[in-house]
Amino acid sequence: MYERASRTLEGSSAPKTFIRGQALLRTRKVVLLAGTVYLAATVLGVLTIGAVASAAKAGGNTGNGTFVLDATSPALSRATPGVYSLRCIAAAANGGTFRLEDPEGRVLGDFALPGVAGGTLTIAEQIKGVLSDAATDFAVGDGFDITVSAAAKVNGLDKSKLAVAASTDGSQEPSLILAYDVDATNGDVEAIAYESGDFVREQLIFGAGLTAENAREVLRRRNITLG
Repeated sequence: MYERASRTLEGSSAPKTFIRGQALLRTRKVVLLAGTVYLAATVLGVLTIGAVASAAKAGGNTGNGTFVLDATSPALSRATPGVYSLRCIAAAANGGTFRLEDPEGRVLGDFALPGVAGGTLTIAEQIKGVLSDAATDFAVGDGFDITVSAAAKVNGLDKSKLAVAASTDGSQEPSLILAYDVDATNGDVEAIAYESGDFVREQLIFGAGLTAENAREVLRRRNITLG
């Protein structure tokens, strides 16, 4: 369960010290993930990536090798929801060359499975997993479909948390500025965040790996400027 936002921004005691200039301030509701106290002026990221699953292509494969997703980080930075395609484009004894394409059909890379019995290859380009040879070699056209689901919403609201550069769930991209302090220690909480405006960079709270300098352009593209 989570707590609903019980007040509008106008009715809150949101501090104004981190707001500057006369730029349009536009707000939206989000659901802050449980486990911490969020302070006003925290730079938030929105979760966009949900579960990741892999399966042999429709119709099955000739080879009986496998592709096993990484248990910890199956989706990496820049992953997008949709179906990634991993296909054998050149067969070889105990190996082969495999092409990975993103959900839009863009080629992310060609990867060579070592030509040794039982050989393995780690693929880490937006998605991460281990491709393994088995008794029956892969044939051209064999492959796997990796489905990256979009993050679930809560009553139509995006889930959000402190933006940290090392995150891989989409929240690594700074997107919003929290409007007021929120205690989410005991559960998810609805909150109000700025999605546009002009802010005092020294007052903003950035997560690990992010600074006003390296986040400035990403925020600017979202109509959030820093001064």
